[in-house]
Amino acid sequence: MLRLISSVLLTIFLSTSVQGVEYDGEKSIMFETKYDVCIIPPQVDDATAKGVKVVDVKTAKKLYDQKCYFYDAREKRHYQKEHIKGAHPVYFDVSKAEYIVIQLPKDKEENILFYCYGETCANSYEAALAVRKLGYKNVYWLLNGFSEWKEYKYPVTEKP
Repeated sequence: MLRLISSVLLTIFLSTSVQGVEYDGEKSIMFETKYDVCIIPPQVDDATAKGVKVVDVKTAKKLYDQKCYFYDAREKRHYQKEHIKGAHPVYFDVSKAEYIVIQLPKDKEENILFYCYGETCANSYEAALAVRKLGYKNVYWLLNGFSEWKEYKYPVTEKP
């Protein structure tokens, strides 16, 4: 049994991309693996308590029709492949360990919505909280994310 576990772990290790990173003389190793969900589940109650409005896909579509700003917090490669039509990307700056939202509206009263993979993904949750801290009043978080949006056949931009 131990041999089987060791073999599985070795296979996973060998199938990942490994990079060495140095910070002020300290070395660490970063493993890059493919994933479609985040490790840390987001907290709906916490988001609501901090002023983020949690919405379902039908409410998100109403906001979309009202020209709400949409932000995609999924990995860059997934955003480039397909995203909600008109959505802007949110990038995670590894060097600063923070989300970078570009093209935010100047008016902090505008409706802005964040989404990622689904309810087990914390990317959009964390990005929404970060923007809320910047003083934006109408911040929405699409709980079930891109996959449910796509299931409803709502507008999507796909790379040809």
